[in-house]
Amino acid sequence: MRNLWDDEQFDIDIPPDEPIFALNVVCGLLDMQYWTLHQIIEEGLIELAERKKNKKLFSFQDVRRLKYIQYLMDEKGVNIQGVRVILEIEET
Repeated sequence: MRNLWDDEQFDIDIPPDEPIFALNVVCGLLDMQYWTLHQIIEEGLIELAERKKNKKLFSFQDVRRLKYIQYLMDEKGVNIQGVRVILEIEET
């Protein structure tokens, strides 16, 4: 039996740049340590669009970018400075 709430009429569209994920949720989604995420933010590798009540909120785009940064660091062995260079090259 299908749930009524599972109907498409109850879907919501969340823009990919809407900041909705709290820091602890992002750490859980990416299995990332808080200090690593904090370092990435401090190094300016990700710019948070919005802060509410002094809490850092991340958008879906932010989480995807963080996942890419994590891939570069964990899978490819690139350090923070190297990630910065890669991102700068890709954004030009």
